[in-house]
Amino acid sequence: MNIDVMENSSDTKKVTTPLPLWEGQGVGLEGLGGGLSISIAKDSAFNFTYRANIDALRELGEVTFFSPLNDERMPDCDLLYLPGGYPELFASDLTNNASMRESIKAFAENGGRIFAECGGFMYLCNDIDGIPMCGVFPFSATMMDAKLHLGYRQLCNTKLSTLNPKLAKGHEFHYSSVIEPDTLPEGIIKEQFQLSAKGQPVDTALYHYKNVLAGYTHWYWAETGFAEIMEMFQG
Repeated sequence: MNIDVMENSSDTKKVTTPLPLWEGQGVGLEGLGGGLSISIAKDSAFNFTYRANIDALRELGEVTFFSPLNDERMPDCDLLYLPGGYPELFASDLTNNASMRESIKAFAENGGRIFAECGGFMYLCNDIDGIPMCGVFPFSATMMDAKLHLGYRQLCNTKLSTLNPKLAKGHEFHYSSVIEPDTLPEGIIKEQFQLSAKGQPVDTALYHYKNVLAGYTHWYWAETGFAEIMEMFQG
């Protein structure tokens, strides 16, 4: 597979303007027109993306790719997208790339915008079965007692209200799970407002921390646009 990797000399301590989705101030993605720089993880560990989703992101600005496995650190960007994949199969290689993990952690702590799905979410956790990851979320991801979580998902705006035909759709497909602390640390918000294909509430969560948004669902935003989906998450 031909992987596009971006050479970078990023300063991940750069503080970006908070998105209204997460912190209720600043400017939204739609207000930036086509001026965003967007970096997407793409290698053997992170390779589940929809081509149409990537095309939609290109409408917001320049899209580049990097490898959490092989690059020294993440690129300088306005938005970091960590898609799904199989980080559990490459956990040792991912943890050995400490400079990459530290750069992503620093980016998150300093207000960087991150959107992560499934395997990308696992990578942001504290560890995968005891193997250290980025530590943005204080959860342990595990493959122990693996159980299939499968189904179509719909985004229910305004907390399980009447469905809107333009609402975002996606799917959940994973065997891993996350072990949360008994009490979530201050600053981490857990929201459960997704519906099954039949319109029934599911316990699949979306987690907010600063300007980081992550969860297990793979979303499809090619029809609605990425910025519009962010607004839907806001409720």
